[in-house]
Amino acid sequence: MHVVAFEPDLFFSVRIENTLRAAGYKVHILETDDIEQALAQMPSIVIVDIGTPALNWEPLIRTLHERASSVPILAFGSHMDTAARERALAAGASLVVARSRFVHAMPDLIARLAREEQQP
Repeated sequence: MHVVAFEPDLFFSVRIENTLRAAGYKVHILETDDIEQALAQMPSIVIVDIGTPALNWEPLIRTLHERASSVPILAFGSHMDTAARERALAAGASLVVARSRFVHAMPDLIARLAREEQQP
């Protein structure tokens, strides 16, 4: 399974990459909101950090959802920013979680979205 993550924070992107590779996933990290590059990777799942001002994440999620609706989008951000959570869901995110939950349950969240995608 191939995961593409939009994460501009170098230190956190390494954590994502190491965690998911250890769980058996192929991982491609993008530091910018380059949708074409993401879609060229033919991801099984996309991860988007909605807690960073470095990404224009709302149109990113919307466009990814419109152009690759079968690809689940896992978004994460501040647990305090419920407005961003609602905007991410409205834009097309499949699941939005707090950053702390994402860190502690990353492989499980990816596996959950993969299972949900495979169900009719």
